[in-house]
Parts: sequence; structure tokens; C-alpha cells
Amino acid sequence: MAAKISHTVKTLIAERIDSIPELEALLLVRDDRARDWSPAEAGMRLYVSTLVAAHILSTLREREFLAEREARYRYEPVSPELADAVDQLAAAYARHLVAVTEIVHSKPSRDVRDFANAFRVRGPQ
Repeated sequence: MAAKISHTVKTLIAERIDSIPELEALLLVRDDRARDWSPAEAGMRLYVSTLVAAHILSTLREREFLAEREARYRYEPVSPELADAVDQLAAAYARHLVAVTEIVHSKPSRDVRDFANAFRVRGPQ
């Protein structure tokens, strides 16, 4: 039986999640929302380098999931709607790991999308 992933979760992934490491970092900081995470601490938990973790945390901040204070990151979604979407993502990932992973992996990379958008024909401005 195919997993039913909500439209909200699919849209969140389509618009704001580009990789499994980003998804897992988001869920990590969400699960310990009272904690401020350094890139080194997040990297150790995610099994990635501090440099990679810093990039992921910065990206999640840019996408409005996290707040940054003094090079430390805390889960603070910009809106209750975004927080609810992340909660739905966490539940879907816990129940339907493979299906959610397939959705993330089926996305074209952000670089490919940006390149394709550069050639999009636009009407008169």
C-alpha cells in the first residue's frame, strides 16, 4: 500500500527542503527546541562535518525555520503555519520514511531549477 503524504508535507519539501541532511537537521533542532545548536554539535549528531552542518543550519535559517544568535541556532519557525507543516513532516517521516525520502530525492536540485528558471520565457513587464 502506497503511503499517503499530505499536500502540506509535499509542498514544504518542494519549497524548503532540498536534501535528507537538511530534513534531518530540521527535525533534530525541532525535537530539542529549547536548545541552541552550534554547527559542531549539530554536525556530530548528524554525522557530517562542522562545515557542512554550518551550511545546513544557515540554509534552514534562510528558509525561516531557525533563528541565529552568536553562531548558534534554535528552532523558531517564522509562523505557526510553518511550525504546523514541520510537525506534519516529522510525523510523516516517522511513519513513512521511504515515501518521504523518495519525495526529497525526486526533486531536481536547486541548481538545476535555478538554471531552468533562467531560460523561462517571461511576458512583457
